Amino acid sequence: MQDGRVARRYAKALFGAAKGADLVRGVEEDLDIIVKQMKLDPTFKHFILAPYMSREEKAKILTKIFSDRVTSLTMQALRVILDKGREAELEAIFHAYVALRRNDAGIVYATIHSAVLIDEAQKKSLIAALMKSLGKTVEAEFKIDTTLIGGVKVTYENFVLDGSALGAIEKMRERLRYDLLKQV
Repeated sequence: MQDGRVARRYAKALFGAAKGADLVRGVEEDLDIIVKQMKLDPTFKHFILAPYMSREEKAKILTKIFSDRVTSLTMQALRVILDKGREAELEAIFHAYVALRRNDAGIVYATIHSAVLIDEAQKKSLIAALMKSLGKTVEAEFKIDTTLIGGVKVTYENFVLDGSALGAIEKMRERLRYDLLKQV
């Protein structure tokens, strides 16, 4: 069972060590590789989470697989995670680590939904407009949302910027409703 508090604690410790060693991005990339491998390969995920295999065996195999691909700090963190029986928390630790890195650097994470695929120039333009509006660096993930008729919808932190056609129609409807109620 995953516990966000545990993942945040491990991520915080790892982030502190990575920042001290000036390996913040490297450790993030390492964790990304491992988490992606778990998502892409069910047998690898099963191996990581298998309760019948000893943690020492898992550590030896992971060392053989990743020792030449990840930093020694990441390998050390993996060993600690295995020793403490927190393998199921790997993905949550990764996400908490990324959130810590973004927060430390003052970066805002935004998800941009569009009805159609957006080309690179449009992506750069949207990110530049967001950065100008927010006054912060923006990391964005682009997703296609088939429920949108046109335009884009941007979500970041606890905010939603709705520039979609449906959003414009809703705003118009609310404005008309407000005007009608104001007349009464």
